[in-house]
Amino acid sequence: MGDLADQTRRAVVSAELNLVEGLAARGGRRRQLLEVAHGSLQEAKACVRLLGAAGVLPKDQARRWWRELDRAGALTWGLIRKAR
Repeated sequence: MGDLADQTRRAVVSAELNLVEGLAARGGRRRQLLEVAHGSLQEAKACVRLLGAAGVLPKDQARRWWRELDRAGALTWGLIRKAR
């Protein structure tokens, strides 16, 4: 499960870096980077769910993290919809 925890960290870092880069970009590049950020957030949610199911994370902590990642994904999706 250490590999999955590491994958979770990489997905969260990727999401944040692509989000920041996407917000600074223009045109189609902006949308592309925001979509990558959104995908990384979805990946992180899946990892957190698996870590909770495996008992690596306490279930209440996994639920909190999943909800925060879901909220970040919803906000990112809103940015994608507005991107031109």
